Amino acid sequence: MAVLLKEARRDPVDDLQGAPKRRRRQKQGRRAAHRTHRVRIALALLGVLLIAAAGVVRFAVLPAAEKLPADTNTTNVYQGTARVLLNQAALAPGSTAPLLLSDLPLQIKETVRVLNANGSAAVVDYRVTGSAAGTSLPGLDNHYAVNRTTLAPTASISGSGLTAARGLTVSFPIGTARQDYTGWVQDTGKTTTLRFAGTATSVPVPTAAGTRSYALGFETYVFDQKTAPALITDTQELASLPRGVPKADIPALVGRLHLPAAEIARLGSAFAKLPNVIPLAYTYASNFTYWVSPRDGVVVDLQATETRAVELPASLLGVAVPIATVSLFVYSDSPQTLQATIHEARNDSSALNLLGTTVPLLALIVGFVLLVATALLRRRRPGEGPPPESAQSSTAPAGQGPGI
Repeated sequence: MAVLLKEARRDPVDDLQGAPKRRRRQKQGRRAAHRTHRVRIALALLGVLLIAAAGVVRFAVLPAAEKLPADTNTTNVYQGTARVLLNQAALAPGSTAPLLLSDLPLQIKETVRVLNANGSAAVVDYRVTGSAAGTSLPGLDNHYAVNRTTLAPTASISGSGLTAARGLTVSFPIGTARQDYTGWVQDTGKTTTLRFAGTATSVPVPTAAGTRSYALGFETYVFDQKTAPALITDTQELASLPRGVPKADIPALVGRLHLPAAEIARLGSAFAKLPNVIPLAYTYASNFTYWVSPRDGVVVDLQATETRAVELPASLLGVAVPIATVSLFVYSDSPQTLQATIHEARNDSSALNLLGTTVPLLALIVGFVLLVATALLRRRRPGEGPPPESAQSSTAPAGQGPGI
């Protein structure tokens, strides 16, 4: 019993000597607890900020980037062949020059420039010029009000001289879908269907030896546009074409057109009913194939065939009488434009994917991990530390022992 009491009894001297150590340990414990608390607060704050940033990037920054830039000013160059072209100089009295030219090298320039923009809409100047064998062709210049994301016509912005279009005009939507769209044909003032025809990772490129396939390295959506012949109504285009011809000049012109015998017979039967100055009408038809980058709506490549024909209008004889094709253009992207549009599509897609997926997802993951780490950190109370050694070795208060 005496031995047990001796082991259980504390030595006052030992207690006095160990007090400073316990105070130091308690002080160090409080400091460690404060540091842990500050770390927890910092991690939690950073985690919340990262999760909030993910939402801001995805739902504020990305929509702002998915718009037609307000400083847009791009020019695409197309090249091909004018298989048929009316030689208007040959219409001069006494001229013996060929009335229709054939197989001329063709170049067409298309410029898209934003003139004015607000948060959701823009006024775009859409201009087309061209040349055949170095001779300038009549150009077109129209202003369209478009939504900066869907590229559809909009009334949410005003401007002078706007064309009242009813379909896509300057490009495809930013975020093009696998669906048909409605396009606008400026020549005829009518709409046309842009039919979704599938996907492709390459485009056909004309070469001297034929056509070869050029790999893009990314997927595009393919759209077909087939526009049936319809009367040309665009005033700019009509101003560049002869609107009438003297009746006396018809026999010579018919001979120079080298029309089939059936066509000549049909014109001959109507000749007596014609007025002294015969009005002319023109029709437009086209076939287009577009390869579109779906993320940003950029037309990476196009293959186009445009046909314009002259006819005697239905108002003259009760039925339209076709006369001849006055232009037949076949063209596609120039090599320089193809490379530029491929580069633009890649850069735009990378930037939009970064803002729409990579950055928000990474911020969410890191933010969530930081919050979990914060929750797992053990919060220690100020002053909490390991129990003193003397307390660990004591089994009972001083002066007491088992069995007493």
